[in-house]
Amino acid sequence: MLQCDFSAMISPAMFDEFVKPELAATCRRLPNAFYHLDGPGQLPHLDSLLEIPELKGIQWIPGAGQPDWRNWPDVFRRIRAAGKLIQVYSGPLETLDILADQIGSPKGICMIGEVGGEQEDQLMRMIERYGAQ
Repeated sequence: MLQCDFSAMISPAMFDEFVKPELAATCRRLPNAFYHLDGPGQLPHLDSLLEIPELKGIQWIPGAGQPDWRNWPDVFRRIRAAGKLIQVYSGPLETLDILADQIGSPKGICMIGEVGGEQEDQLMRMIERYGAQ
C-alpha cells in the first residue's frame, strides 16, 4: 500500500512533478501496488494516480469528519472507469451490496472488514451471492 499524505497540501502540478514519478517507479517494482487515497484533500490527484499503468488499485478513505464511503460513489466510479481495483474498509456486510449497486457491479471490489460469529450465515450468503472465494 503506497501513500503520500503530504500530497493533500500540494497542488496537482506539484504532485505531478514531485510525487507521481516516485509512485510510478515504485509501482513498477511492486506486483500489486495500491494507493491509499486519504481524504478529500487528495482527490485533486486521483486522475493523475489513475494514469499510472502499473498501479493496480485505489483504497479510498474519506477521512475523519467526512461523510462515510457511501457518499462518494463518483470516486469509486472514476476508479472503476480507469480499470483499477477498489479496496474499501467497512464494518457492515451491506457495504458490498450498496457499493455494487452504486457503481453497477461488485467486480474489482476488495472489501476488508470483520464480522462477528453471529453474522456467519449472512457472510456465507454474501460470499455465495457474489461468487467470492
